[in-house]
Amino acid sequence: MHRNVTHNKCYAICGQFADATLDFLRAKVPKNWNRFRDSVADNFRVISPRDFRVLT
Repeated sequence: MHRNVTHNKCYAICGQFADATLDFLRAKVPKNWNRFRDSVADNFRVISPRDFRVLT
């Protein structure tokens, strides 16, 4: 997504960035899945509230 939405691009307002991101996820990913599927990683971490505390 970084390469396709944000790389060397500047959005004047948050709405433009949101539109570009949603367009990429809704239209370009399904259309080009064969090209993107090899770069999708499953490196997610589950964060437990017991492991940290939030200071306010």
